[in-house]
Amino acid sequence: MMKGFAAGLWVFAESAEKFGSYVGTNPVRKQIEMAASVPGLKGVELISPLHIDLKNARDVKGWLDDAGLEPVSVNPYVWTEPTWKYGAFTSPDPTVRQQAIDRGKEAVEIGHIIGARRMCLWPGEDGWDYHFQADYRRLWELEAEGVRQIALHDPETRIGVEYKLHEPRTHMLISNAAKAALLGEELGLPNVGGYLDFGHALMAREVAAESVVVLARRNRLMGVHVNDNYGLGDDDIVVGSVHFWEMVEFLLTLDEVGYDGWLTLDLVPKREEVVAACAHSIHALQVYLGLIKHLDRAALRAAQADMDALKVQRLIHDMLGQGVPA
Repeated sequence: MMKGFAAGLWVFAESAEKFGSYVGTNPVRKQIEMAASVPGLKGVELISPLHIDLKNARDVKGWLDDAGLEPVSVNPYVWTEPTWKYGAFTSPDPTVRQQAIDRGKEAVEIGHIIGARRMCLWPGEDGWDYHFQADYRRLWELEAEGVRQIALHDPETRIGVEYKLHEPRTHMLISNAAKAALLGEELGLPNVGGYLDFGHALMAREVAAESVVVLARRNRLMGVHVNDNYGLGDDDIVVGSVHFWEMVEFLLTLDEVGYDGWLTLDLVPKREEVVAACAHSIHALQVYLGLIKHLDRAALRAAQADMDALKVQRLIHDMLGQGVPA
């Protein structure tokens, strides 16, 4: 059973730069207060050191407690800054690589303080922009070693690599669900897997529901971000605004595989009021979760066993009408 609805604290930063500081015009305590005002929101993901560090961790934990919010994860900031221009874990500079590893280990330590044993690791600068620019063998070796060191720092902290096809690099190294799962398998560490962002799955031309299965089959599904986009870029618009059927199938599959984590909003409202955008997204998720309760799953499985597309279509449309015949 899923834990409930969460949001990245960065959603409430109202930053002018999508990949920037995520602090924006709102200080951290204000962001927490805004998150707490969203109906149904019970958890938040934090970025270290932007929202939280070893010095203020106990203060932030107190603010979260006062707001009635649970810390879901502590995610190290290893992108955008000039330091990571040529990569974080895959940087040509060993000093920079060590800084990225140390930042990951520090996020683990912060998690110990506030009670979050999960990390969404987004190596957004680890990749390349041109053919022949990268030695792919070397990149994979460096990425695996960096993640390995963080994962071994605390085997109880579950680390999900948030894969993405591109942006800000033209090519990210860990670009799809299979690569995220492969990294965990290669390392042989049970606490390494993928953090599945619904919008990133769309960008990778994946069927998000299948990506759930790819990761869950090997117990590599570490967390989930929800949003929407038009498939070409990471628009991070409100849930269900474009891909209705894909989202319903995604939620159904999460339930089928027994996903027991959070559904975390990862939105970047550009013109919409932030709290309202989050409230709408949670309402949409609640509607979709309610819909699948009306789905005849036994009949669905029987139709799927025969690969009978028309029977499946009838079943899911009956679900919309709660079984009312056409």
